[in-house]
Amino acid sequence: MSTFLDDRFEEAGEPLGLREAIVDRLTKRIAGVSSRFGEQIDHLSSSSSDHLPDAYLADEEAVEEDLQICAAGIRAATAMERLVPDPRRFEGDLARGLAPDALWALRSEASRVPRPSTRTGQLEWSLLPIPWVEKDVQWPLAGSIALAGVRQLARDEKVVLVREHPYEGWVQLGMFERQETIATRHPDIAAHHILVATGLEICEKQPPSGSTPFSQAAPDLWVADCGRLVPGLHPERARRILGAAQGPLVAIVDYEGQPGAPAHNRGIGLQRFTLVPRVEVIALLGLRPETPALRHVLVDDNGPAIVGRQWRGFLVHDGNFSPLKPAVHGADLIIRPDLYHVLVAACGEERLALGVTASHREVALSPHEIGDDD
Repeated sequence: MSTFLDDRFEEAGEPLGLREAIVDRLTKRIAGVSSRFGEQIDHLSSSSSDHLPDAYLADEEAVEEDLQICAAGIRAATAMERLVPDPRRFEGDLARGLAPDALWALRSEASRVPRPSTRTGQLEWSLLPIPWVEKDVQWPLAGSIALAGVRQLARDEKVVLVREHPYEGWVQLGMFERQETIATRHPDIAAHHILVATGLEICEKQPPSGSTPFSQAAPDLWVADCGRLVPGLHPERARRILGAAQGPLVAIVDYEGQPGAPAHNRGIGLQRFTLVPRVEVIALLGLRPETPALRHVLVDDNGPAIVGRQWRGFLVHDGNFSPLKPAVHGADLIIRPDLYHVLVAACGEERLALGVTASHREVALSPHEIGDDD
C-alpha cells in the first residue's frame, strides 16, 4: 500500500484515520487480491522477465478502490469530531491530495499520435527504425556515426516545419526519440539502442560537449497558469529574461514526486518521454492550459498555441512468451507560426540555434543471461 499511497497521504496532510481504514479493508481481502495479481503476472509476462507489465494490476486497483471508498466518508467522520472549520476548503484540499494517480497517464494518452515524420533533415535516416534480428546489418548506422560529436546544427537549419495534419506549417521546438531492440540468443544478436533529439536553444557560443539541448522541468506547466507557479512573471519580464538568457527553450519532464504521477516503476499508460516549454516562453506569449487540462496543449485567445505530441510503436518481442513491446518511444513540442516569430524576436534570431544529440550503443546478453535459458 505504501508504494501507491504514501505520497498522496503526505500531499493530503495525512488525513486522520484514513490509512488505518484502508489497511483494515485490504486485510480482509488480501488473499483474493494476491491470487488475481499472480494470475495477471502469469498471463502478461514470461517467467524470464523481471519487469512488471504495463498494466493496471489487481494490487493497485484494490488499493485505489479502498482509498476512494474510505475517503468518501471522511468529511462526515471529521465533522463529527468538530475538526472541519471550512468544509469546502477541506474537501478541495483532500480531493487534490488524494486524486487518482492515473491523471498524468491519461493526459499522456490523450496526447499520443501516430509517429510523425517531422524532424530535421540531418535526422531523416532515423525515420526507419533500427533493424532487429538481422546479423548482416551495418551497426552503428551511418547517420548516427556522422553526428557523433555534433552538438549543434548550422544556424540556417533551426526551423523545422511540421508535416502532419492539423498542424502543417507549425514549427517544431524540440523532438526526442529513443529506439531500442531486445537482445536475442537464437540467433545471438545484441540489443541496439539509438537516441536522437533536437531542441531550439539560446546559445551565443558552442554548448558544452556531452550536454543535451534540453533542461529538466516538472509537468505542472501543462495544467497550471505560469503566473501561479512563478509569481510576478509577466510578459515584459519574460521578454527581458529571454533577451539575456542562455540555454534550452525546451525541457524534458521529470514526474518524480509529482502528484498524479504513477507509482515508481509502475508507469501504467505513461509515455516514456514528455516535453514542455521553458516557463518564460509561456509567460512571454501569454499562454494558459486548456480548460479542463486533459492533454498537453497550451492555448491563447486564438486556440491551440503550443502542443506536446507523444508516440510509441513498432512492436518487437524478446523471443520468449512476453507481450510485444514498442521499439520506438518519442515526443515533440510544436508551436504556432505567428507565436514562433514573437519568440524569435524576443530571443534574437542570431542567438538561436538547433541543438542536436545522436547516440548509439550495443548491449550483448551476459553469460549469466545466456545460461538461464540454455
